[in-house]
Amino acid sequence: MTAYQKNISVVSRFIEDFLGKGDLAAADATAHATIQGITGLKPMGPIDGIEEYKAIVGGFSDAFPAVEPLKIIDQFASEDGTRIVTRFHSRQKHAKDFFGLPATGRIILFDETHVATLRDGKIVQNIVSATNLEFEMLMAPILTPMILK
Repeated sequence: MTAYQKNISVVSRFIEDFLGKGDLAAADATAHATIQGITGLKPMGPIDGIEEYKAIVGGFSDAFPAVEPLKIIDQFASEDGTRIVTRFHSRQKHAKDFFGLPATGRIILFDETHVATLRDGKIVQNIVSATNLEFEMLMAPILTPMILK
């Protein structure tokens, strides 16, 4: 397997197993200890380090468990394979309180694009761009004061 193929595999596991299933062992296997994540799951700034990433994704996965397997829609890499772009869909149910918002039982479609940068076979940065309007509207009363200070 080439380095390019290995990097695609690393990012696929990070997304499908860690983000999609909350598998913390997958995070350890795919992400660098100093990974930085740019995502709305931490609206106050970047996620700094694998332990913070695991705590945030763990909390999200607990509150919004998957109702069907995450599906990678599209995935491609830079010529040298160190930047992987992945678009996926997942459907998750708001089953528990999240950021103080009581569970609604709603099933929400997450349509996300992640740009992962790798070094030495591990993800060092993951930038998330999402079209998650339903989630954003649901969370707006809680997150707006955190973001718009």
